[in-house]
Amino acid sequence: MTTVESPGPKIVLTGGGTGGHVYPALAVAAAIERLSPGSELLYIGGDRIEARVVPEAGISFRSISVHGLAGGAPLGRRLRSLVELAIGLPLIQSFRILRAFRPDVVVGTGGYVSGPVLLAARMMGLPSAALLGDRVPGHTSKIVSRLVDVMAVAHPEMAEFFAERVRKGARVEVTGLPVRREVVALSREEGAGALGLDPARLTLVILGGSLGSRRVNEAAAGALDGLAKVEGLAGLQVVHVTGERYAATAGRDRWPSLGYRALAYAGPEALAVADVVVSRAGASTVAEIAARGLAAVLVPWAEASTGEQAMNAEPLGRAGGAVVIGDGELTAERLGDVLTELLTDRALLQRMADASKGLGRPGAAERVAELALELAARGRG
Repeated sequence: MTTVESPGPKIVLTGGGTGGHVYPALAVAAAIERLSPGSELLYIGGDRIEARVVPEAGISFRSISVHGLAGGAPLGRRLRSLVELAIGLPLIQSFRILRAFRPDVVVGTGGYVSGPVLLAARMMGLPSAALLGDRVPGHTSKIVSRLVDVMAVAHPEMAEFFAERVRKGARVEVTGLPVRREVVALSREEGAGALGLDPARLTLVILGGSLGSRRVNEAAAGALDGLAKVEGLAGLQVVHVTGERYAATAGRDRWPSLGYRALAYAGPEALAVADVVVSRAGASTVAEIAARGLAAVLVPWAEASTGEQAMNAEPLGRAGGAVVIGDGELTAERLGDVLTELLTDRALLQRMADASKGLGRPGAAERVAELALELAARGRG
């Protein structure tokens, strides 16, 4: 008798708007492929960063029309979103995609795009899970927690928050926030080689988030003016990830003594070669910094919709792995003073790196993938 091998589960991932929602989803996708190689994946996103990086990762991608209302979105974008929601466009699009793909489970990693997809999954009776990486629940997370079978959270206090809010029969799991495997696995030499840098040199990496940050870029430029004059930093090299919006204004030839390199975008190779990272405090970025075990200067974005970036930065600052500078306190002078202290004291950098690594959870992607596969098995049954 010939047995026909059953195809792998069909899994939908959804989330978008910023790298903080997209990169954890990609980390989960990679973990699913490791744990269940026959799985078929589809990513449902919007028109922002996910539309570029998901296809680049080799994952099938479909888009729906949905845009944010909070966090300082332009008026035109908010009006467009209201019209789309009023006519139910993103929900209708989600239904059509799910019906055509017929997934066994749907996994949301945050952002407005995940809301209508998870709602459609619930209305169709599909098993689902949602992931919250922030230490403050956003509007979408509060809504989808009542729709899904499993609410995966990065922080224990969020498990307490959602325990009373998930629907009957659902459960909450503390998983940590998934980070891309290569964030941890990539060696310093590999990262330096990819960026054309010297792995032996002290390296400062400046990140403004996946969308870029004008305030961080401007303060960093002023701070670098000062660092270029510090005698003990003659061997420093700098990687400045400006974000695509600000790539044209980067001062590429302004600091030749610092081995300065400006990039519109950089992947895990930037963290692999870093000794110090200056960054916004998105949940995904903070999780990657901790998983890698890096000293950091974190500048939480003051306009984050629920103030979550300040909360994301707090544990790393309290543990001694990061210096936290409030958005309103960020100046070139303040940043320059902090960086001068850190970059001229290798022992301090090592203590901060050790404290940072103590908070990392590099196995989070596998745990979320296991939950997704458990739900998929239930869905197939």
